[in-house]
Amino acid sequence: MKNEIKNLLLIFISAFLSAAAVKGFVEPANLYPAGFLGVAVFITNAAEEYLSVQLSYNALYLLLNVLSTFLVLKVAGKKLICYSILQYLFVSFFISILPSFLLIEDVMLLSIFGGAVAGISCWLALHANASSGGTDFIAIYFSTKFKKSCWSEVMIFNIIILLLAGVCFGFADSLYSIIYQFVVTAIINKLHTRYQLVALHIITDCPNEIQKLIFSMTEHGLTKIDATGAYSGTDKTLFYLICNQFEAAQIAREIMKIDPSAFISETKTNHVTGYYLQQRLS
Repeated sequence: MKNEIKNLLLIFISAFLSAAAVKGFVEPANLYPAGFLGVAVFITNAAEEYLSVQLSYNALYLLLNVLSTFLVLKVAGKKLICYSILQYLFVSFFISILPSFLLIEDVMLLSIFGGAVAGISCWLALHANASSGGTDFIAIYFSTKFKKSCWSEVMIFNIIILLLAGVCFGFADSLYSIIYQFVVTAIINKLHTRYQLVALHIITDCPNEIQKLIFSMTEHGLTKIDATGAYSGTDKTLFYLICNQFEAAQIAREIMKIDPSAFISETKTNHVTGYYLQQRLS
């Protein structure tokens, strides 16, 4: 229950920051926000410019999110999907009630710091086992499928939308929007570690306890190797496993509680060939 309350609070804060980024940075600077919100803004502007039809970008944003929700049904659990729906509903609600406000007239600063606010918003949602829906769902789906971070590919999709907007409405706003979205992507890649794989080498005197601990914490395979300390001459056990960076920190912390003399090294892993179980998002 305590963890659920924490996640709901993070989702609430994330949604508020996302809406604040739109109202305080995106709208005053005429930027295109990242993800399906940016797609919704582009479609709305195009419909008004070329078809003389006025659409609500907020309603279109909700529609696109609902459609994308079906994409992750097989790779994500009910909790993540429910949290994500709650998050983008909150975003839509806050966008509808928050007034636009201008902090500064410098478009470059609005692009950089607006991207930072939006990136932190997205990271908070992911940290709460949710997402902001839309292109986040697409990134989660392909990151799970290919066992690597796909946020950069999502940025490429966003840039394509911006280039189309540049062709249709002029490139000044689109180029500033690319800066905005680059900052968003950089923050997510830096802070969100679920799809950043590492190799752990663990040398311990308590192999049975450590093995039981790792199997209880993860669903990953584990290689066990008998070893001997070159200086001490004592028997040791070497464990080798691949996990994500977030799991590695938890595993190392719990191992040191069992065996304070354990030696643990962590190496970044760019790609895994062979069977590797990426835990299903709950």
